[in-house]
Amino acid sequence: MKNFIRTIILIIAISLLYKFSILGAEISTKFHHEPGFENFTNQNIYTTGQFTDVDSSAWYATEVARAFEYGLMNGNSSNTFGVTGNVTIAEVITLASRIKNTFYTGEADFAPSDVWYRTYVDYALENSIITSEYSNYNASATRAQFAEILSCALPSYALEEINWIEDDVIPDVKVNDTYGETVYSLYRAGIITGSDENGTFNPNSTILRTEVSAIVTRMVDESSRKSFTLVGEY
Repeated sequence: MKNFIRTIILIIAISLLYKFSILGAEISTKFHHEPGFENFTNQNIYTTGQFTDVDSSAWYATEVARAFEYGLMNGNSSNTFGVTGNVTIAEVITLASRIKNTFYTGEADFAPSDVWYRTYVDYALENSIITSEYSNYNASATRAQFAEILSCALPSYALEEINWIEDDVIPDVKVNDTYGETVYSLYRAGIITGSDENGTFNPNSTILRTEVSAIVTRMVDESSRKSFTLVGEY
């Protein structure tokens, strides 16, 4: 009888061990992500017309929808996107933090903080997206600041060069400028294309939320990056 009971206990123990080992494997599979673009998946459902200021025929309509679906950008209210608005330093840091964390972990959620952007700033400082505090996080970001912060969201191998862009060919950016190498790397990766046929960057101007939606989509979706060439005159 004792041997029978021991056998039953052993069978139950083995069954439980097997069950928990399978469960552990499922949990590991669910929460473990290798770094990569496949970690960017739809987090939201976008419905045409949900942002009343986004005309479905506008060039940026698809980009706004995709940035929203990826969980990278929200509207500036429950029913508007803010198409004529600029992005602040805090918003750029938020975007870069979401992109980096998703690329490496598959997660874009951050713990709330008393000042809404503090949790993103702390992450950005800890993960080399920024190297020091900004004096005013609510200030509109310049295009140069936007490029410098956003470029640190992905590793260099995720910014593969697909375009031939000669050094110093961008009319208002030289490679040796403080932000020069960053801007040229984003042009060469097909993420930024410039504001005209010459590739003018306008580093000191602000940047619209609609333009940002297109750029962050190209950051996380390699298939949407733009192929072009910029060469000097000979």
